[in-house]
Amino acid sequence: MSYRLFGAETSAYSTKMRSYLKYKAFAFDWVPRTSETEDELKRVSRFGTLPVLVTSSGFAVHDTTPMMEALEADSPEPSATPADAATAFLACVLEEYADVWLAKAAFHYRWTRKKDQRLAAQRSIEEYYPSGAPGERKATEDLAIENMTGQLKTMQLDGELGPVVEKSFKKFIKLLDDHLKKHLFIFGDRPSIADFAIAGQLIQMMKDPTPAKIIEKDGEFVAKWCEFMSAPTASGPFAALDDLKETLAPIFADDLAAFFLPWAAENLESSLASAETFTVTLGKDALTLAPLRSAARSFRELRRKFVTGQTIEALKAFTDETAATSFLQRPPRQEQKRSRLYMTSGNRFSDLASTQEWLGHVERLLRGDLAEAGGHVVATRTGVHEWEKEKRTMIIEFAGGKLDEVKEADELKPVIEICGEAAKKMQVKFSYVQKIEGDRWRVGFLLAPAAEGGKLSDVGPAEMRCSLKKGEDFLTETWVYRIQP
Repeated sequence: MSYRLFGAETSAYSTKMRSYLKYKAFAFDWVPRTSETEDELKRVSRFGTLPVLVTSSGFAVHDTTPMMEALEADSPEPSATPADAATAFLACVLEEYADVWLAKAAFHYRWTRKKDQRLAAQRSIEEYYPSGAPGERKATEDLAIENMTGQLKTMQLDGELGPVVEKSFKKFIKLLDDHLKKHLFIFGDRPSIADFAIAGQLIQMMKDPTPAKIIEKDGEFVAKWCEFMSAPTASGPFAALDDLKETLAPIFADDLAAFFLPWAAENLESSLASAETFTVTLGKDALTLAPLRSAARSFRELRRKFVTGQTIEALKAFTDETAATSFLQRPPRQEQKRSRLYMTSGNRFSDLASTQEWLGHVERLLRGDLAEAGGHVVATRTGVHEWEKEKRTMIIEFAGGKLDEVKEADELKPVIEICGEAAKKMQVKFSYVQKIEGDRWRVGFLLAPAAEGGKLSDVGPAEMRCSLKKGEDFLTETWVYRIQP
């Protein structure tokens, strides 16, 4: 299969995904976002955000994490996921750290200082207008700066959080440099999902004068690693956790457990409680902040993985040693509230028995939340493309009820379940939620065999179920569909 990757040279997540595709040796076309490709991007993009990965069948995926999970499942080698479950989870933690926390540092440095602002705006304009910049270049750059600096408040980087993010970044660079003095990549002799995520952010920061000076001063090995991460290759296997611990543990203990994890945990708890603000100590600084619910969703998924993986002795010992356990562990009250099944594309940690699936449905019915939600199924579409015969496209459309109050797609989460004996033989890939005409909300995903080279025609029957949630609340009835062999 070939791919098209829509991205930008100024986008950390585009850099992350392009580097990963090169490492996996996938055939893909790099399509930079320009004035000339904007219309094409709008046709394939649901949100206007970058990057967008488009398959040969025309299916578009936006979020880099599910992109990489699905591609890892389809093409295990060369692997970017450690086989050891403990290090695999730690790689997930560092990916989340890069995508959420390190991204804050990158945005803060780029758009809070005039020199960094101007150079970043110039690069953006030059890339967007490849055939010649507009006549009033200065005015266009000023507008770009105005738009981006306006987002500092949204990301809470216009106040006390900004200096704290800088402290965390400076510490992280020193700790990562110490680690890379002894290891080619973060988890040994081949790059992991964490390497791609972190390098994506740092490669961008090396283009901005202020953070570039920090990396130049304290991150000699970090800078060399970033250069290599543009198109990395594996030189050996992943290392054992014991061989990494000496320099990996300080990264978690002195940076993540001091800054990122306390913020992420409190942000999640306040989001679940619908609180307007929360107070948290980051390093030595006590801050009062508003919750960011988009970050809460991804950290909640990380916690779920930890609950599954914490039985691994080596993982629990590492998180205890680095003071990370208390932040990754769900509070007891959360455990009591939640026994429902979540299935996410390509997630190796989500494997619940059919009994648990059934109990989750009973729980929802007893609570009555599905019946009260008001959202109902208005359309179902499914089909198989000639060029992808072993994957089935599923589209479900919901409307009505509390869905009418939802403004943005990222407020909603599809809960997709596969029930029956065939559930372990199938997987859901590339799921998305999209607002369409007629006040409808569309859920789309690919249904594929779990085994590489498998056939859907050999799998089944199985029952598919889908509903939409906002936070802890179901907003729709449950769509049910039977898949026949």
